Formats: sequence, structure tokens, C-alpha cells
Amino acid sequence: MSEDRKQKPTVEIARTVRRVAFRQRYRMVMAAPFAWLIALPLAAVLDLLSEADVESDHIPHPFNPAVPVVVAAALSAWPLVCALRARRNVAAVLFGAAWLMVALAAGPTGLVAQVGMAGWLVFALLHWRRHRRLPLPSRTPEPVQEEPEVVVEQVEIDPEVSLILKRFNERLAAKGKALENMTMTTPKRIEAGHRSEIRAVPGDKTTKDIMQAAEKVASAYQTTTQLAVLEPVPYGDNSRAMFTLLEGDTLAKVRRFEDLQPRIQADGRAHIGYFYDLQPAHWAFFTKSGGMRHGIIVGDSEAGKSRSVETLISLAHLSENVATVLCDPQGGSMPDWNGNTHRCALGEDDSMAEVELWHWVMRRRVHHLARIPWVDEDGDERRGKTHLTPGDPDAGGMTGIFFVLEEAPELLTHDVHGKRAVHVLASGAKTWRKGGCGILLVAQDPNMTELGGSVTLRAQLRKNACALRTQTPGAAYQMGLPHDPSLLPATFKDGSLTGGLAYLNGIDRRAALMRWLYTEKPKYIARQPAAGRIDDMTLGWIEEFQAAKKEGREPNAGGSRRAEQPRSTPGDVKAAILDVLADAGGDALELGEVLHLVLKRRVVAPPSEINAQLKRLVKDGRVWPVKKDGAEAFALPEEILERVSL
Repeated sequence: MSEDRKQKPTVEIARTVRRVAFRQRYRMVMAAPFAWLIALPLAAVLDLLSEADVESDHIPHPFNPAVPVVVAAALSAWPLVCALRARRNVAAVLFGAAWLMVALAAGPTGLVAQVGMAGWLVFALLHWRRHRRLPLPSRTPEPVQEEPEVVVEQVEIDPEVSLILKRFNERLAAKGKALENMTMTTPKRIEAGHRSEIRAVPGDKTTKDIMQAAEKVASAYQTTTQLAVLEPVPYGDNSRAMFTLLEGDTLAKVRRFEDLQPRIQADGRAHIGYFYDLQPAHWAFFTKSGGMRHGIIVGDSEAGKSRSVETLISLAHLSENVATVLCDPQGGSMPDWNGNTHRCALGEDDSMAEVELWHWVMRRRVHHLARIPWVDEDGDERRGKTHLTPGDPDAGGMTGIFFVLEEAPELLTHDVHGKRAVHVLASGAKTWRKGGCGILLVAQDPNMTELGGSVTLRAQLRKNACALRTQTPGAAYQMGLPHDPSLLPATFKDGSLTGGLAYLNGIDRRAALMRWLYTEKPKYIARQPAAGRIDDMTLGWIEEFQAAKKEGREPNAGGSRRAEQPRSTPGDVKAAILDVLADAGGDALELGEVLHLVLKRRVVAPPSEINAQLKRLVKDGRVWPVKKDGAEAFALPEEILERVSL
């Protein structure tokens, strides 16, 4: 029992005693005037004693006449002292003392008695009137604290902000308007204009409903959709959208690749342009967690599609860890780069042969990566990797391949090579990433006809999705974009062309309007020696494939015949055990369950080795033994601690 509970009965008893005592004190205070009524019979008794005679013995009067006065003064002394100290009832005490002296001297009869009763009644009424509302302890009013005076600072609102809010409330949020019952936060000043949030009633409208009103929002502010921009909020609230009202065409200015000299960074990202709010836009060539990334660029003629591709090829050309392969079925789409990439194929036949070559090479790479030994961050020996990160020292610095297929529909819809090309590329979009190859597919439109009818191919390429101005409105849905790229203008307000203006959805997770950096003279970059090179192992596989084709036979795919798999290292066994326990969803697994699930992961090790490595993990504290239905089981420490905390 806590100290508070122990003290509570005592506190209650003390409080009750104080309350009862106070109530009795209240009654005593209210009954105080009646105490003076004792003076009347007292005066009468003293008067009778002073007049009595002892007739038989002729005894003299027993009292001296001064005795009543002394008695009256003695009876009044103490009440008078208390009244003077308290500075209350002084008049009543003085009146009582004087009346008592007179009554003892003259007798408490007749007029004296009447005056005494009248005076008692007057002072009693005054006393009761003063004490009739004496509060009890439980009803004691708390002192009222005066609230400090609130000083409201008058802040002058920016006239531009007031106008933005006024137009929103009157033209968009009013009853019957496009964004009825929605609200807008106070716009904040940014470098390019003003930014705020449009908030719908949760559960009533969604971000998509706000985005679909983009044209009406632009109309309300009497501007274009390029200057009144809507996009989802970055923190994922599906009832809100971010609204930016630009003061001018921020993307009208041409920003040159040569001036900024961007490069592919260590994390695989590269600066390729600017969003409408002048924030940098990036393209992810690869990520350390997933390897090479695919992408797709679509756009109409004169929309800046080729210049955008040239920017990406320039970045790959200047990277030490990436090699470029250019396939151009049309033959003349990128004259500055023809023959200046690591490998180049022009025309439908050569492009198809190049696709077949890299499909075979990527299979060899994947088989090789599945067997390379390496040491993880815990110091455990491992064997095999799920994907290649370009320049990985564990893989011998193997180069990433940037595979560009220009004018892709020319090959994907070809009478002879079309079906095979679609099949190989759709398969490559799922598997080439593991071997370190990222596909960039370039087309004018992302519809199924252009891509040979492969939904898989288009879906796998949308990790980096860029849509310049297109002819058909369906590109927004097909590319996973919230805006329709067919509505992009051909010119800015100043009459300059909008080449490179696009919607980008990629590593920045914005799906917003941007403009590509402009490579003024790509021929100068193309003539420079490439910073990277295709690694020797990959070159050997290329030569093996070409030699087999010249001999008229199919090259060995490497690992097509089942070979004896090497035994898993202790590090691989430990990693498999930890993965199995992590996938258990917090449940403890018995020894038999652990062995079964580890072997299902194709770990080449006997059960005794798995059991030995499990014991080592327990000894190291990375796995904790627990009891499950009376039997020994195992779980990860973080899973156990999480359950205990819950």
C-alpha cells in the first residue's frame, strides 16, 4: 500500500474534525447574544439579596452597596478586553457593562429592564447580521486570481498573402466551387513565390481530388498550371496537397550542364535539373540497397527528349563506375554519341544482337555474384550477393552497365525482332538489375502499343519515370504521375521553347514539374575518353558470347547444368538463421523449425553445422533462448524486448 493511501484516512478524519469544530464554533458565535440574557436574572438575584433583612436577630445588611458595582465591573472586564483586542463588539460590551451596573444599583425593573431588553435586541440583530454568512471550510471560496492582461500584437498581413487567401476562399472553397469546404494554410514566402497547403476534410476528399482540380486552381489565380502548382505533401497525408503560386516562369531560364558539371555521387544519385521551386532534381543510376535502377523517358518530338538522354549519357560517361551501352534502332537519334560509348549498336538487327548479348552476360554476372566470398560488417564470412553495387570491391570493382535503348518502339514493334525483344527486355527488367545493369528505355509515348504490349516491362521501368510533353493524355496514368504531361505548353510566356520541361517521379519522391539541364555541346563530352571501363571479367564473357555466335552455336549460359554447389560458410549460415528469426514476426521458433526454414533458403550445410552456428549466436547474445510450450525455442533479442515493452 502506498504512503498516500496510508495517510488518506488520517487526512479525512482530521478534515472531518475541523469541519465539525467549525460548525460548532459557528453555532456558538450565533448564540453569543443570548449570553447577555444571563445578566438579567443575575441582577435580580443580587438586588433581592441587597434588600433582604434578618428580622429575628436584627442582622445588618449582608452586602455593601459598592459590592454590586464591583461585581458588575468584574463580570464586564474580560469581555471588554477581548472586544478591544479584536476591535469588534466594543459598543455592545460597554452598553452591557453600564446596564449591569445601573441594574444592580437601581434594580432590574421597570424602565431599566425595558432599556436593557431593547439594547440587547439591537446589538443581537447587528451581531447576527454580520455573522449570518460565515463560510464553512469545505466551502471556502478560492481566491480569485486576476488574469494578466493579454496584449494582442497587431501584425500586418502581407497584401499578396491576403489576396491569395481571398481568392481561394471566394473562387475555390465557397459552396458549389471546385474545392468546397476546404481550407488553405497561411502562404509562406519561398524563393520562387508563395507556398501553402490545401486541406480537405479527412474522410471526405483526398489528395487526388485536389490534384484533379489543378486547372481550376490555375484559373482561380488567373495563371497557368505551370505557375499554380499542386503536388502531394511530402509527409504522406492523403487529405492534403501542397500548393505553390510562382511569381514567374522559374524554369524558363536555361541552366547548362557544362556550367554546373554534375557527377554521379557515391550513393548513385546525380543532379539532372531543377524542380519548379528551384530545388535540385536527381536521377538514381543505382542505390546501395538495390543496385542499378531502370528508367523510362517519354516525350513528343521537340520536347527535349534526346537532350535529356544526352545528359544521362554524359553523366555515365564521366563516372568511373558506370559504362554506357547505346542501342539506337533508328540509327541517327544521337549522332554525337554514336561510336563514342563503351558499346554502340545502330539499326534493328545490331540492336537486337546487343540485347541478346547483354541478356546472356547478365546471367553470367548473376551466377558469378551468387558465389563470391565476402565479409560482412559483423566480421562474418559470407558467400554470394543479391545484387551488384557498381565499384563494389568485394566483386572486384565490377562496373555497372547503363543500357540505353533509344527509340525503343522501333525495336519492340519490329516485324522480325519485336516479340523476342519484348520478351528479353521484360525478363531483363526483372533480372538485369541483380547483375548490375540499368535499362533506360526512350519512347514518344508509354502506351502498350509502343512498348509491344508488355505491362511488366513498363511497370519495372518506372523507378525513374520522366514524361516530357506527350501527345496523348493517358501518359499520366501509364507513368504513375499525378499530372497529365500532354498539357505541358510548347512555349513559356516569353515565347521561348519549353525543351526539357517534364514531370519527374524518382528518387526525390516528388512527382513534380522540373526542367532538365541543357547539354549545350555534347560532342565535346563524347570525344573525351570515358572515365570508366567495362571490367575484364565482363569483357571476357562478351568475347565468349561473340565467339560462340561466330561458330554458329549457342553460348553456354554458365550454371545451366546443375553443378555441385559449394558449401555455405559459417557467416552464410548465421545470416540465414538471423533472417529466419527476423521473418518469424516476433514468434519464437523451435530448433526443428529453425533447421527446416534455414535449409529452405538453400543453405548448403548439414543440420549439425546449423545447430552449431545457432549455439554460437546464442553465446554471442545475438539470439536468445526462450521456452515455448515447455520446449526450447529461439528468438531475436529485439523481438523479445519489444514484446516485453508492450
